Amino acid sequence: MSGYGGDNGRVSKPGKLFEHWCDAEGCKAWGSFGYKTKYGQLWFCRAHKQEGEDALAGRR
Repeated sequence: MSGYGGDNGRVSKPGKLFEHWCDAEGCKAWGSFGYKTKYGQLWFCRAHKQEGEDALAGRR
């Protein structure tokens, strides 16, 4: 098929693995829940997910 922007035959190269650690103070867990706020990207683990929800709603 033609007409698609990805038809130029280039293959994407593997990038670096991004390490997202939980942004809760003192937490050393993997931050698997990302929240994009006006202040930047925040990452939280499952235990601190509510902090991310609060940040997204502007309560942090």
